[in-house]
Amino acid sequence: MSKFSPGKLMTAFVVFFFPILIYLGSWQVMRGLEKKDIVNQHYENKSLPVISEKEMATLNSENLIYRTVNLEGEYQSESYILDNRLYRQEAGYEIFTAFETSEKNLFLINRGWVSKEDYENGTEEAEGKVTIQGVLSPFKRFGLNLVDQIYLDGWPKLVQQVDYETTKNDIGNSINESVIQLSAASAGAFEPIWKPVDLKPSRHFGYALQWFGLALVLICSYFYYGYKKD
Repeated sequence: MSKFSPGKLMTAFVVFFFPILIYLGSWQVMRGLEKKDIVNQHYENKSLPVISEKEMATLNSENLIYRTVNLEGEYQSESYILDNRLYRQEAGYEIFTAFETSEKNLFLINRGWVSKEDYENGTEEAEGKVTIQGVLSPFKRFGLNLVDQIYLDGWPKLVQQVDYETTKNDIGNSINESVIQLSAASAGAFEPIWKPVDLKPSRHFGYALQWFGLALVLICSYFYYGYKKD
């Protein structure tokens, strides 16, 4: 029987890379499970009855996530034009506009996607008091700003990223910690493209399988290399 002798260099290579591959695979599994919980919560809460603004006050923040709500109020002049939003292979923007309700609460409304051509040609704006409906989503980062970009004064603002802290500084601390993902039938809506997760859980599980597969190949190669004849 051949003696197992992979050598120090090969052993060091495996000792270094094997834990990394296992970690990356495990991380993808955890992300997949997290995304699965988010998707399940989204579909479960979205299927519940529509609530009013007054009913929102009776629910805690956890129970409000992904609930559908009716709001009455007016769109404000403050809008973020989120750049570099591709939809069906076409460049466009996502429009986020402040909305003050009849109860004097302030929300940021994701009105959806519009192509650059349609936006530049002018879009019809909803004026006066309107009733809208949408899904309450956590106010996380939308878009990605890779550099420290300074936005000019005045509205609307063309931006690469919309986040809660910046919005508080621009519009005021009274802005709600949830973003309303506007339904297509509501006044002022464009094309809704928002999803509760950027990548489906199955994608993460697929990536995890690839990392674990590489780890298995690495171990098999290590033993093959150690037992093979010179």
